Amino acid sequence: IDKETSFKKFRRWWKGVNIFEKAYIFLPIHESHHWSLVIICIPNKEDESGPIILHLDSLGMHISKSIFSDVRSFIIEEWNFLKREEVLPELPIADNIWNKLSRRIDEKIVQVPQQSNEYDCGLFVLFFMERFIDEAPERLKKEDIGMFGKQWFRPQEASSLRKKISSLLRDEFKKADEGICELDP
Repeated sequence: IDKETSFKKFRRWWKGVNIFEKAYIFLPIHESHHWSLVIICIPNKEDESGPIILHLDSLGMHISKSIFSDVRSFIIEEWNFLKREEVLPELPIADNIWNKLSRRIDEKIVQVPQQSNEYDCGLFVLFFMERFIDEAPERLKKEDIGMFGKQWFRPQEASSLRKKISSLLRDEFKKADEGICELDP
């Protein structure tokens, strides 16, 4: 699949949403039977910095350089798509950053706790998202990247999500069997 076709398919995920208005965009990556996570961070205008692409991989198995290249090209392609529109939306990033967007995107491989087996990568991705949402500032700045690290959490915390999810699903199935569904209006 060429880049343009790939971008069009990718863009359907956020159709009708201006991704540049969001503080964070989470992109789970699945490749070679492994999951990792990309977080696109959109700064405030006052920061005078461009988007930051973070890659979190609990096995260090994915090639970050390739992932960064793809995500960077999607960001730039989306920006070019928006520039072709009649009316540009109000954006949270300074104009001088957007005018040089391709040179103003930072990339960071985030050192994170590593899983101790070959099958908890999905749990780690979910745990990365949960911890990030709980701990990240309203908008990430370069100096905030220090919140991560190999000591960010104990790997067992991520692996323990399996029991939490299993219990949650068991409770929901039990409610469904009893005719109790919280999703019903």
